[in-house]
This record gives sequence, C-alpha cells and structure tokens, in this order.
Amino acid sequence: MTEPRRRRRLRQWLITYLGVVVVVGLLSGILWHQIVKLPSYTIGDDFQASFQQAGWAEFAGTDVALAIIGLIAGLVLGGFAWFVFHANGAWSTLIAGLGAVVAALICLLVGQFIGPHDFDNRIANADPGDLVKIDFAAHTWVPLTMWIGAAMLALLIGSAVRREHWISHVPDAAAAEAGEASL
Repeated sequence: MTEPRRRRRLRQWLITYLGVVVVVGLLSGILWHQIVKLPSYTIGDDFQASFQQAGWAEFAGTDVALAIIGLIAGLVLGGFAWFVFHANGAWSTLIAGLGAVVAALICLLVGQFIGPHDFDNRIANADPGDLVKIDFAAHTWVPLTMWIGAAMLALLIGSAVRREHWISHVPDAAAAEAGEASL
C-alpha cells in the first residue's frame, strides 16, 4: 500500500473512531441520566431544607453509576482502538486514551445538560413540603478515570492475546535449535 493511501486510510479510521467516541459518549450520558436516582432536600414549614440519611447513598450512586458505565464504555472504546489501530504501535494507546477522555467528558456534559441544574434557584423558589433534587453532576473526577483505565485494559488484553504480532522479531526456539544443529 502506498504512503498517501495509508495516510488516507488512517485518517478515515480516525474519523470513524471519533464518531464512535461521540456516539458512545452521548449514549452513555443518556443512560447515566436514566439510571441515577437523585436525592432530594425536603423543604420544611420553616423553609429550612433537610436531607435524609438515606440520601447519602443516592448521592454516591451518581458517581458509582458513572464509573460502571465508564468501565463498559472504556472497554468498548479501547477494544475498538486496538482492533483498528494496533498496527500503529504506541499510537494506539494515545488514541484509545484520548478517545476515552473525550467520551467521558461528553457523557458528563450530556448528563448535566439534561439536568436538573440550577439548584440554588430551585431551592429558593421552593415551598414548604416540596422535594428539591440536587443538581445532576459527578461529584468527583475519580469515576472518569475508569474510562481511561478500562480503555487501557482493553489494549493490554488485546496485546496479550495477539502476542505474536508485537514480538514477531523474536526468533522461534525450535527454529533457533534447528539452526544450531545444522552448524
């Protein structure tokens, strides 16, 4: 294959991979929003907001759901990157890592965009007895690292499974013995 043709093909695969990254990020954000149950503050008769003890588990559930989705999405993106870009060596690692970061950020933005958001305004306008849900957001950046870690795990598994591809320069032991025997 000629060099310009190889570059054109690589560019096409990069664009395809970017499309997959965007779609995975969008679908993950929608899924994340659908499975999370947000805790609520209850507005009392004295207009003070109180938070139930059980709400703390729901509070952490947002990040846990994002981490689990990131594990699955990262494996998909890393596996796709390995399948398409493994011949490019270490560049496949960079491509998979950046793809996982972009998909995670798209997921985060989609989930936050769907909402709810503007907690301060909603709680200021609440009446006694109202339940005001917290803002839909990740509370730490830790779940986003699952996306990258899972993508790297998929590359690691791919390179272990296709070991003959990346160590093809190592002579076969049987061939080396046969070569010594003929001397």
